[in-house]
Amino acid sequence: MNTSITRIDFGDKIYIYLKSSDILTIPYSYTAKLKNAAKEQLLNYRLIGGGIGVHFEEIDEDISLSGIISYKINHELRAS
Repeated sequence: MNTSITRIDFGDKIYIYLKSSDILTIPYSYTAKLKNAAKEQLLNYRLIGGGIGVHFEEIDEDISLSGIISYKINHELRAS
């Protein structure tokens, strides 16, 4: 993969900012742990693997850029 995550932000969805200047969004329901977490818990994250993933410290959850892209393909592109 030629890009990486530079930061994430939280609003109506989770916003994933990429080094390529693209922004991906995923719903909080992306995983059960994300869905059930308080926003304060989500703010305690760190990028892992040089930006190929995110670790949420307080809920012990990891998400990967490749998993997010697969999710987007399976849930959004197929719906169009």
